[in-house]
This record gives sequence, structure tokens and C-alpha cells, in this order.
Amino acid sequence: MSERKEAPIGIIVFLIFIVLIDVVFLYYLGNTLMAMNGDLTTFLTVSHDNILMWIDVLFVILSLMIIPYGFLKRKNSARIFAFVFLSYSVLRTILYIFMTGEKNIGYLLFALFVLSLLYLFTTSVKNYFGNITTAIVPVEIAKEYTYGLYTLYTELVHLRNGKNQVIYFFSKKTPKSGTTTSLPEGYHVEVSKRSGLPYLKKDPDAFPTAS
Repeated sequence: MSERKEAPIGIIVFLIFIVLIDVVFLYYLGNTLMAMNGDLTTFLTVSHDNILMWIDVLFVILSLMIIPYGFLKRKNSARIFAFVFLSYSVLRTILYIFMTGEKNIGYLLFALFVLSLLYLFTTSVKNYFGNITTAIVPVEIAKEYTYGLYTLYTELVHLRNGKNQVIYFFSKKTPKSGTTTSLPEGYHVEVSKRSGLPYLKKDPDAFPTAS
């Protein structure tokens, strides 16, 4: 049984919001600069306002690259960056309201950013970025199988290619991770001649090769 790869609808809505707000900001900034000078030379001059704009643009560009890709790949680092980006957006919105006095748009953006921040702490988002072993491990493997002094454990590991795989291993002591399990169907126990440790091996008859 494999883990579902589809992103929940909440994640999709969140990503659409991030991309939309970033695109609107870049469009608004470009139009504002063109209206002020007819070109973008104002943006290249050094001033306190421009430094803030540079930081804004940097965050926006990074968010467009990191958040959508990282969320779809379930990278927790992308979730952390989204938290930093949205926290910065909240502070910039407060500054925007204070500097311009524009409360309607400012309050709307403030509410949207705060709601997006709170969404990152919901259980569904935490589960999306976590390894939910109980959702993909059959109930039967909760039983315990022992071989001499060793107990058989199972664990879901996240591979570098983005896929998840269930592994089995023996241990004398309780490991830091893993769950006790019964002997899976189609496997038998063998002992390594070099280390003396037991391990599982597929039964040839249970997994016939294609001719």
C-alpha cells in the first residue's frame, strides 16, 4: 500500500494564494515605478524606501521558487520559509497601513496573511509534511515476531527520490524509531554469516520472476 501523493485541497488553495499575491505585487510595483519615472531607474537608486522594496522583491521571488516546489515535494524547509515569508508580509502590511493610511486594502491583506500563517500550524498541514506511518501500514503488522533474542521491526522511510518505502529490521533493544511487526508474507529469516544478525529474505516461490 503506497502513500497518497496528491496534495490536499487546502495546500493547493494556499499555493494559489501565495502565487497570486506575489504576481499582483510584482505587477503593482512595476506599474508604480513606470508611472513615477517612465522607467525603472528609481528602483536602482539607494534609499531607505528602495532598500525595503529590494527586500520585498527578494522575498517575493524566493517565495515563488521555494514555496510551490517545496510544498508539492513535502519539504518541511519550504513550510518554515513560508512561515518567515508570511510573518514578514504581516509586518510589511502593518508598515504599509502606517505609512499610507490605506486601511481597506491593508486590513484585507493583514487578515489574509494572518489566516495563512495560522493555516501552517493546522494538523492537516503538519500531517502533510510528516511521515504518517499509521495511514499506510496494515493493522496486522502491529503483532510481534521474534527470532532468538531479536525482535522484528518495521518503519516507513523517505527516500531521496521522494518516494516512501517500508523497511524491516531486527533489533535486540527497542530502536529509536520503528514498530514491532509480524513476519511479512512471502519472506523467511536468514542469518548473516559475517555479522551473525538475522535478516529477511524473499521466498523465491512467493515472488516469481517474469519469464
